[in-house]
Formats: sequence, structure tokens, C-alpha cells
Amino acid sequence: MITVEMKEWTGIILAGGLSSRMGSNKALLPLDGSIVLEHVAEAIAPAVSRIIVAAGPNVDAYQALGYTCVEDGYPGKGPLAGLHAALEASETEWNLVCACDMPLVQPSLFTTLQRLAASDKTHPAMVPRLEGRVHPLVGMYHMDVLPSLEQCLKEDRLRVTRWLEEIGCRYVEAEDLERAGIQDAAAQLSNMNTMQDYQDLVNKRPSSM
Repeated sequence: MITVEMKEWTGIILAGGLSSRMGSNKALLPLDGSIVLEHVAEAIAPAVSRIIVAAGPNVDAYQALGYTCVEDGYPGKGPLAGLHAALEASETEWNLVCACDMPLVQPSLFTTLQRLAASDKTHPAMVPRLEGRVHPLVGMYHMDVLPSLEQCLKEDRLRVTRWLEEIGCRYVEAEDLERAGIQDAAAQLSNMNTMQDYQDLVNKRPSSM
């Protein structure tokens, strides 16, 4: 049985993409006097004891931020490779994960996921699913997923959603989040791939957030 200890969690930020559609590194885009990656880190920090940045080829760009940065052990194999590298560097059983391009995410989303994990000790991963769309790059992953994750990378089976099915992931529906007090999950899970996406999210972000 998987156990959930609320004292020790690691936060993982996936920031190893090439941002080819954006035209520049999306994690480093300015936002409210800081950068996008820092806003994601601020949201996840209250729930974890340590933050690891899965930096891929961008290690040098993030070193000055003060977080542990790891390179992919399987370069060029997408977010699964970043998750694998960060989980290998983690020293806790449970890990909260978020992509670097979700600047509207709030601490309440991560603490809510932690509470759900405390009541569900049978699933090695837990991610949101809103209106049928799975959001695999924000959620929780137990260290037990590492062997199957590495096997997928070795075999070039890189579809994240298929891997989630294989490991028996639990999907947290919009209704689950609403009952826990998260009324704006869709907005929090908005991500950005283009400069227009970035501008739209900046405009949505209240100055008080």
C-alpha cells in the first residue's frame, strides 16, 4: 500500500522544453516584476520542502534562480524525460509536479491535491481531468512510478496519457476540485504555447495574485 506523509514533499517544475512555438524560453518571460517560472515556484513552494527544476537543455538559464536543476537522462524525449530526471533526484516518496507555463496556478490547487492523496492510498499518480481533458503536467506522482516511466523512455513510448493509464492514475474531476473549494480550475490550468497565449494569460492575471 502506498503511504502518504504530509511532512515531506518535493515540488517538480517541468521547464526543459524548447518553446519553439513561443520563440523564446517561456519560463523566463517577465510577469509582475518576476518571471513565469518564479510564479509557478511560488505557488508550489508552500506545499513542499524542496523544489527541483527539470531543466533539460536549459540548465544554465536557471542556475541563478537557486533551485536544484537537473538535465534529462533521456534527452529529446519530452516531458516524460523531464519527470524521470526530477524523480530520480527527488528524495521524497510523493512529488507535486507542474509545468513551467501555467502562471495562473495557485497554492490552493496543490494543497487540495495533497489532501486528496491523504485519503487515497491506492493510486501512484493523481492528475486533474476537466471536461474530458487530462492535464498530466500538473499533479502528484509517487516514486513507485519510476520503473515504468524508465521503461517507456527506453522503448520510446512517449505518450504521457497512455502511460498514465498503464500505471493506474487517478483522475481528479472538476467536481472533486469544486467540492474542495477550487472554483477556477480551468483558469489555473491554462498554459501558454504562443506569444498570444502569454499575452492573454497576463491580461487574465489579477494584479493581486
